[in-house]
Amino acid sequence: MKLSFQQRLIGSFVVIFALFTAGVVVFDGQRMRRYKTETLEERLDAYAGEIERVVGTGAGLTERFEGVDGLIALMPQNLRVTLVDRGGRVVYDNVLDIATMDNHLGRPEMTAAREAGSGTSIRLSNSAGEKYLYYARDGGGEFVVRVALPYDIEVRSLLKPDNAFLYFVVALFVVGLMFILYLGRYFGAAVKRLREHEAREKTRRLKREMTGNIAHELRTPVTSIRGFLEIVLGNELDEARRRQYLQRAYSQTQTLSALISDMSLLARIDENRGAFEFTDIDAAQLLDKVRSDTSKGLVEKNISFVAEMPEGLIFRGNESLLYSVLRNLTDNVIAHAGEGVEIRVAAEVVEGGSSGSGRVGGSGSGGVGRSRDRMARVSFADNGRGIADTQHLDKLFERFYRVNEGRTRDTGGSGLGLSIVRNTVALHGGEIGVRRNNPSGLEFIFELPIK
Repeated sequence: MKLSFQQRLIGSFVVIFALFTAGVVVFDGQRMRRYKTETLEERLDAYAGEIERVVGTGAGLTERFEGVDGLIALMPQNLRVTLVDRGGRVVYDNVLDIATMDNHLGRPEMTAAREAGSGTSIRLSNSAGEKYLYYARDGGGEFVVRVALPYDIEVRSLLKPDNAFLYFVVALFVVGLMFILYLGRYFGAAVKRLREHEAREKTRRLKREMTGNIAHELRTPVTSIRGFLEIVLGNELDEARRRQYLQRAYSQTQTLSALISDMSLLARIDENRGAFEFTDIDAAQLLDKVRSDTSKGLVEKNISFVAEMPEGLIFRGNESLLYSVLRNLTDNVIAHAGEGVEIRVAAEVVEGGSSGSGRVGGSGSGGVGRSRDRMARVSFADNGRGIADTQHLDKLFERFYRVNEGRTRDTGGSGLGLSIVRNTVALHGGEIGVRRNNPSGLEFIFELPIK
């Protein structure tokens, strides 16, 4: 499903704001946890420092340990105190019998204390079978003092970040989200209005250009017809001259009829695409028909027509429109490529195709609405004069565009032929491009659906 500009804008703002909010929450949570941990460690360090001071005074161990007992009575009831000698042997613990305790030299907090003077660890006690927050302090004395608090709900809640800030951030996120939705709708509506205005202006400009181009194209044959008829009606002419002027007028009516037919076909392709029936078309037979219908011009210009189609290739499309594609390209070669050139039409089957433009709903026959899994890439190339200035190549498919502005419809066409070719290829779910052929001429490459 294709998202609108407003949805993409709101989505982008929401994602950015959500990531920013999540980053703030995570950062603040880590900062608060670190701050509270450091605060708790400072308290434990103060307890350990006082115990270390007491242990360092007195004549004998018994007297010193009694002093520790008295000091612990003044500290939190659940505080566990352990004294460990330099060899890792536990010499005092106010919770457990030291006889049941193993060597503590490898405990994480003890290792950190020996290296940095203090160390912290949250782990399950091997001796007590309970989870503790340990803090060990090595002041360089006879014993390393380790204090610990049970890692229970009280301690965990103490280390838990303040929920008030989280609630504030969530509320800010909701308010910000509402503001983003409002802002997104406002900008989305503004952009929509701007696009609609641009579309109306573009349509108005195209209509003006189209009207001007059509008027210009119609003026020449209409003026010619009027002039020839005025000569016939206003003068006494012999039968031969009279017939000559009428023949010229008739020729201009054919030009006018062809121009109107081309414009009508373009209008049908643009506005009523579902009206074209899609059938199976034998590619070789279609090319034979084009070659046969243009044989007079091919012979006059000594142009060879070579088709290299895969055997049994079947196009899926509208036969009349596909005929017009190949006929227009062939007529262009006859009119402009020069004499003694070669037209070479080749095709190869490709899976999927390279473009998605021009994909529209077809008629009930299942034309352009089909999957583009099987396409034929067609090359229509000649080795004639080509176009020296490549800046014209990008404009060849524009309506009423002529490489040489001095061409008339008799010598250069109305400029609608290649526009019909492009719109027909788009109607069939493909794209068309043109490039200079090597060593000379032009090569048109386009895709068509196949059975």
